[in-house]
Amino acid sequence: MFLLVFVGIMAVIVFGAGFMAGWTDFAAVWDFTSLAMVVLIGVSALAASGLWRDFLNAFHLTMRKRKSAGLLEWKRAEEAVELFIKAVRYGGFFITVLEFVNMYNIPDDPWAWRANLVVMSLVLLYAYGMSVLLLPVRSRLHVGMIEYMQDGDENEENGEDTNQGKMAEIRKGKEEETIKKEGR
Repeated sequence: MFLLVFVGIMAVIVFGAGFMAGWTDFAAVWDFTSLAMVVLIGVSALAASGLWRDFLNAFHLTMRKRKSAGLLEWKRAEEAVELFIKAVRYGGFFITVLEFVNMYNIPDDPWAWRANLVVMSLVLLYAYGMSVLLLPVRSRLHVGMIEYMQDGDENEENGEDTNQGKMAEIRKGKEEETIKKEGR
């Protein structure tokens, strides 16, 4: 729910700024090819690092409070979101630099310059727009990790069983078995 509200507010800001700037054709802002290039860079970075499933899990963790998720799951999800944000930013900048190189190869055509400037601007707009949209997800993952660790500390203070307590019980049981075997 929070993500939908955030996306809605961002859309109102973008369209409001465009309306005040005198945009008459909002379709000029949508370039599917540029958007696809930026998304493909982020997805390929996630796939190459093996964090694609964790990236999808990040949305499950932030939309629904999953109490059964362990700290490792929270950390991997946060790392996947961080990687996607960085890959999209750096990838957008890389594509923009490539467009600069392409633009300087055709110095005589002002219409080609205009088209390349539009593509460069849209790539950066999409890259940083996706980064901004993922900031609340990253923040909720970080808060979820803090809450998970805080709940673990409270459980230890209250004397409730935690993973460390269970491990201590297992060690104690193994020690008792060893003593019994040696005593026979």
